[in-house]
Amino acid sequence: MPSTKEIKQKIKSTGNIKKIAKTMEMVSVSKMRRAVDKALSSRAYARLSLELLVNLSKDMDIEHPLMLAPQKAGKAGKEAQGELLIVVAGNKGLCGGYHTNLTRSLNLYFKKKNGETIKAITVGKYAEKICRKLGVPIVASFINFSEYSTTEEVKILSDLAKREFVENNYASAKILYTEFLKSTTYKPSLRELFPISVNSVKNALEPAGITVQADEKRFLSYVFEPSASEVIENILPGLVDVVIHQTLSESFASEHSARMFAMKNAGDNATTILDALMLSYNHARQDGITRELSEIVAGAEALNAN
Repeated sequence: MPSTKEIKQKIKSTGNIKKIAKTMEMVSVSKMRRAVDKALSSRAYARLSLELLVNLSKDMDIEHPLMLAPQKAGKAGKEAQGELLIVVAGNKGLCGGYHTNLTRSLNLYFKKKNGETIKAITVGKYAEKICRKLGVPIVASFINFSEYSTTEEVKILSDLAKREFVENNYASAKILYTEFLKSTTYKPSLRELFPISVNSVKNALEPAGITVQADEKRFLSYVFEPSASEVIENILPGLVDVVIHQTLSESFASEHSARMFAMKNAGDNATTILDALMLSYNHARQDGITRELSEIVAGAEALNAN
């Protein structure tokens, strides 16, 4: 049996771990609330953006590089091949199965594509690690985004994705992120970005718990000024910015939620270990006292015998 000194050292180290886990849990709670509020507040804007796109698609024959089929877009004579995949993960660990689920989803998707050329734009240090581990070529890596990032700050990412598609470097573009459903539920989701269509934008913007109406009759009628072509020229790129910013907000909310529960479980486990260590410590101390008493009694009997 370990000595009381060794057990006391374990009790001290386990207690420190419990304090750290509790502190990290409280920090994650604060960050999660902020990230969730941000993700939920932007869903209404995303919903109205979709409504505008549906009206534009319904009322005119749109010809925009982001909506054209690959063979009609980009530089003449250049054939689009492969797929651009934006992978969104975190910069830190200690968040349970958050990154493990992303890795599993990405691996399954690659098996489904069966050797098709796929290149990645990574968001977060762990997204870069996941792609390198799976052997995915990385076009660009972003590690500075957080739950505080605005749409303007994320624009550098969306501009890169738009440029790669418009220049006909890829036949399509998708984004893999973690969709926030509620504080205890989140799942990896794959959304199509380009070419833009009503269905692809609907799938990209429709969050859990909010149903985007598919019936176009429910949408309002618009009169476009100065012209529909000028409106579409400005709306579509901005809509992509909204989509990507929304997916990042969902991912950050999921990450902080996962970390909060991971730290809560770590604190609970530390409490269980502390209880077991205290029981072992009391047993060891009682054994020591019993052993000392036995030695004293044995010594006294030996003296009396002499």
